[in-house]
Amino acid sequence: MNCDRISETETDSRWITAVLSANQAVWDHDFERNQHYLSDTWRTLRGLTIDDDIPLSTEEWFTTIHANDVAHLHEEWRQIDAGETDIINYKFRQRHKDGHWVWFLSRGRVVRRDPAGLPARIVGTDTDITDIKTVELESQRMTQRLAVAMEAAGMGRWELNLDTGEAYWDDRMLQMLAVKDGKNNRPGQDWLQYVHPDDRDEVYPYLADRVEQKLDIERDYRILNTEGEAIHIRALAKFVDNAETGPRYYGVNIDITHDKLQTEELEKARALMEYESRHDALTKLANRRKLDEVFSEHVANSRSGVSVLHFDIDHFKQINDTLGHDAGDATLQHAADILRRHITGDALVSRVGGDEFVALMFKALDEQALQTTAEAIIREMCLPFEYRSQKCAVGISVGIATSKNCEAGDNSLFINADLALYEAKKAGRGRYRFYSPSMKEEARCRKHTFDALAAGIEKGEITCHYQPQFDAATLELSGLEALVRWEREAFGLFMPHQFLGVAEDMGILPDVDDVVLRRVLHDINKWERAGIHVPPISVNVSASRLNDPTFADQLRTFDIPVGMLSFELLESAFLDTKNNVVDRNLDVVNELGINIEIDDFGSGHASIASLLAVSPKRLKIDHALVSPIDTSERQRDLVKNIIGIGHMLGIKVVAEGVETAAHIEILQAMRCDFLQGFGLSRPMDGTNTGHFLSTTAEARAARKQA
Repeated sequence: MNCDRISETETDSRWITAVLSANQAVWDHDFERNQHYLSDTWRTLRGLTIDDDIPLSTEEWFTTIHANDVAHLHEEWRQIDAGETDIINYKFRQRHKDGHWVWFLSRGRVVRRDPAGLPARIVGTDTDITDIKTVELESQRMTQRLAVAMEAAGMGRWELNLDTGEAYWDDRMLQMLAVKDGKNNRPGQDWLQYVHPDDRDEVYPYLADRVEQKLDIERDYRILNTEGEAIHIRALAKFVDNAETGPRYYGVNIDITHDKLQTEELEKARALMEYESRHDALTKLANRRKLDEVFSEHVANSRSGVSVLHFDIDHFKQINDTLGHDAGDATLQHAADILRRHITGDALVSRVGGDEFVALMFKALDEQALQTTAEAIIREMCLPFEYRSQKCAVGISVGIATSKNCEAGDNSLFINADLALYEAKKAGRGRYRFYSPSMKEEARCRKHTFDALAAGIEKGEITCHYQPQFDAATLELSGLEALVRWEREAFGLFMPHQFLGVAEDMGILPDVDDVVLRRVLHDINKWERAGIHVPPISVNVSASRLNDPTFADQLRTFDIPVGMLSFELLESAFLDTKNNVVDRNLDVVNELGINIEIDDFGSGHASIASLLAVSPKRLKIDHALVSPIDTSERQRDLVKNIIGIGHMLGIKVVAEGVETAAHIEILQAMRCDFLQGFGLSRPMDGTNTGHFLSTTAEARAARKQA
């Protein structure tokens, strides 16, 4: 075969053209002749011109190399110097003249070695691979970031070859399953053994169906690793089928155990909060919110009748005040247990606040059945129960209302039960009452009275009348009792029994007390400025006023003449409210020189011990006991014994309700200390009282002169 011979010059020209076209830098180092050739491209790639110095010594050259590449270049050169290889093939970074780094791929070979075996001549090329290396490094960084993100997210990567049935699990998958053999390539069926036994009935059919239909996979379920730990995973996989890979699934399993458990805990917490928002923490009964919701959902649109029983614990405040709030809590729990036992079936029992409970009974019950339930609850609540070895005695009052008195879905059912409860308590507690329409009218009257009374307090309509008290032996004036009156414009004078009950129910009785006290102090000051001698005056103080923690501080703001005032405490009210607040207020009362009197003695249940504890200066015998002494020997003996008890304790005794000369004579014989009643003097307003005091003083002075 004939072929044209190519000249050596032509061959060199072609190689030079190829090298220049590839933008490769040529270098040739002949160490024996100390000749070094660096092509123009070599300089250009480094930003050097023909006039720039070229580092020729090894030490100088290394100053231009990236610090992270120095070590491996030393190792490459060591191998070449040692004759371990004649091939040059390494990558490094060298600083460009502008200051940035340029990646080079250096390739060449040792052309000749000297007698000592060291390289005598080396020839090669440098190729700028900065663009390639940048892409490579970015790819590595992306891979590293992905690996870190997958590890942080608890992801394990896997592949499944549907043609071969072989699977690939990365190391994170092995770690997730606690597999120790380190094998990444495994049979595809291996996965099924790790599915949690309780989830297999749902997961196996799901996976089989998706694979059969070549559909993507997205499923949350549990796996059980080799250490028996249950792990919640989210399996996500994409089906891919192409000529290069064949049908495959590429997927990840994400460990969502923490999120799942956190979600479950949050759901439990939400359910608990939801429960607690609708139940009373102390008794575990439904609360007002739950009651309202159930009423709205199940009762408002119901055609069947419903009933409401509203309960209020009697003497609950006394338990709290005498035995403490822990005993009060025990009382509430005791009441809740009784209500649960007696109200069963289709009903909701709730605590709606304080010592009040409401039972909503969904099925219509006749009045007899409701009465039987109420009586059973009252009967059991009246039985004393033990709290820390102490007997606690309370009771319960019940108001009953049925839907027959209400419009369908009308919330007045609860209002009616509350009105019935009010009547039960007013009747003496420990009772039940059924709602009747007349109760609503009475409630309207009370509300009207309250509104008028509140306005009357603001307008100064509350005033005082004074009833004189007399020394029983001499019938000389010894004192006055301030009696509250309500003088309404266009309506006239209202007596205490017509409005004080409403004032107490509506919580404004302390305001009335305050007005009376201020009026008495004003009148004392006015009379004294007029030169009128004023005897001691007694003022009624309500239980609510005495239980006010601010009462003592309020008293200190008044200018109260020492010995001029006495506070009359109702016997029953005092005993019902005795506690630390009462004791503190009484201490301040004594400190300010105000005397204590017990009013209506004999109508309540005061004990000798309580009288000794309070140390009143006087006690007043209730008029109901005094009135029959002129006709009943038994009543005379009773009053005589009360006077004797008072004297034995060093307490002066006042008899009220003295209406006849016989009353005066009998009480004088019993050595009663003071008398008060219509038989001696009726109450008078402030103006007439001033005239009475002046006239009395003048008469006394006249008698002394005579």
